[in-house]
Amino acid sequence: MATADPSITPEVSNPRTSDDAEKAKDEGHHALDNIEVLRQSWTRKDLIIAFSGLFATTFIISFLKYSTKVYDAYATSAFAKHSALTTANVVSTIIGLVTYPIMAKFANVFGRAEGLTASIFCLVLSQIMYAGCQNIGTYIAGGIFESIGDTGYSIMQQVFIADTTSLINRGLWSSLPESVASIPTLYLGSIVGDSVLKHSTWRWGYGMWALIIPFCSAPLITTLYILQRRARKNGFRREKSWAAGDKSESFGKRLINVLWIDLDILGALLLVIGLGLALIPLSLTGSKNSDRWDQGSYIAMLVIGVLVIGVFFFWDAKYAQVPFMPFRMIKERTVIAACILSMLDFFHYSCFTIFFPSYLQVAGGFAPGHATRIDNALRVAFQIGSVFVGILMKYTKRSQIYVFIGVPLVVLGQGLQIYFVNMNGDSANEASFVTAKSLVGVGRAFYQTAAQVSIQAIVAKEDVPVVTGVYFAAMNFGGAIGTSVSGAIWNNLLPKKLNKYLPENAKAQAMAIYKSIVVAQKYAKGTPVRAGIDKAYRETQQLLAIAATAALVPMLLIMFALKTVDLSKDEEENMDENKSTNDDETEVVTKGGVKEQTKSENE
Repeated sequence: MATADPSITPEVSNPRTSDDAEKAKDEGHHALDNIEVLRQSWTRKDLIIAFSGLFATTFIISFLKYSTKVYDAYATSAFAKHSALTTANVVSTIIGLVTYPIMAKFANVFGRAEGLTASIFCLVLSQIMYAGCQNIGTYIAGGIFESIGDTGYSIMQQVFIADTTSLINRGLWSSLPESVASIPTLYLGSIVGDSVLKHSTWRWGYGMWALIIPFCSAPLITTLYILQRRARKNGFRREKSWAAGDKSESFGKRLINVLWIDLDILGALLLVIGLGLALIPLSLTGSKNSDRWDQGSYIAMLVIGVLVIGVFFFWDAKYAQVPFMPFRMIKERTVIAACILSMLDFFHYSCFTIFFPSYLQVAGGFAPGHATRIDNALRVAFQIGSVFVGILMKYTKRSQIYVFIGVPLVVLGQGLQIYFVNMNGDSANEASFVTAKSLVGVGRAFYQTAAQVSIQAIVAKEDVPVVTGVYFAAMNFGGAIGTSVSGAIWNNLLPKKLNKYLPENAKAQAMAIYKSIVVAQKYAKGTPVRAGIDKAYRETQQLLAIAATAALVPMLLIMFALKTVDLSKDEEENMDENKSTNDDETEVVTKGGVKEQTKSENE
């Protein structure tokens, strides 16, 4: 088992050999030296400039996301391919999921500034491709680069904050840029998008961001390059990076070493292929096509994908010299618990939320604007709650307690919606739904912020990008599965319930009502037909609420698996304490004083 980050070791060796103990110890000291060098290279002025750039860049990227959504339908319709939006979303989801760990690995090998530059470049390229696309293929390709850039920026943002803040302040700073940016742009983005379409074209709506993003991100990128250069002059070493490679070796050999050893390209390919095969059927069946599970090809893709993912873990654990995903992190219970928590939470969210706006407009009788505001209540509550819990963590110097508070709040908020969606044969009012959604948002903010800081605290500094990437990827994976389950429940149950509750003279319209909320809303409130429609919607959404809540229940037990982290201590102290705890759990001492490996070590 590897015991230190292999990307900073002077020589490549199999991390599972029996004589690695002393070498790992030296590597650990080397890692701590690098951390101190980095910290001594930062000045207050540098950090003020860098964080100002971080806020500006995050604000602009958030604005981009919420405003360009308006143009998607117009761009695809220009090529008479509006239905291709589904394909584009599937591709973007898969690419975004696998980008989390890949970009984290890239940043570890080449550097933080290089990772941020690559992310910004992909975002700019995507907007150029959108603006100039002449066919649907170029449009989908632009979506791939946008997904890489957006995901990469999210990871690099969190890695930069982890590099420049102490544990006690990290919860606040990891939440603040996103919160400050998201709350206003959530509402203003669509206004800007509508204005651009009214006074210009969708092509300029995309293209203008290709000019705005580089300008706003320049201070952050420039500062990071300056900090990295200063740190290297002060003694920072990253031996496994391309820049620090053996210059006497040929270009081809250095390239192979970087790709095969440092970046573990085989592991990356196995992960991409495995997740792609597993998520394509989940995404394509999704909320509208769950009947496709009757086709054997979808089941075969899912099974092969899971098998390939298994091969990836076997390769990374046994044969990769510099594992794409360090094996010690996979064995760490806090990391596993945090990933499972986020996976179950986002499964529940996707399972319940996909059809929730439709339910609100039909059975609830809310206008589209009201439905949007109710759904956005969770996002706003999350952004505000994450800043609040960051402040609490700063002064209480603890993280685990907020997981214990947050998880029950999520379960409570979602559980209330089982009653609200079908309350004595009617729907609850707007205030009730906003309250329930806000409870889920605040609960998620509490547990997610605390769990992220906890997993970053117990791993080596150089492992922070990878462990953060894995944590975020778990969220997307849970969401993809939840979307498919939601579609399976809705598409199977709603038609049956419509046939059951509609009057005899309206049963022929059941499929038309099922396929379109516009048709469903044409029937006036108070009529027997509308009463049957509303009842079918309420009961189907209630089953989704029950399924979502059931997925959350295991979180009430899993949350206790997270280890207590003292945020007043440095990362090195927490890492050493965690290592000592693991050693105590996996080693016994015989009467003769000789350590013996337990079963858990041998496994």
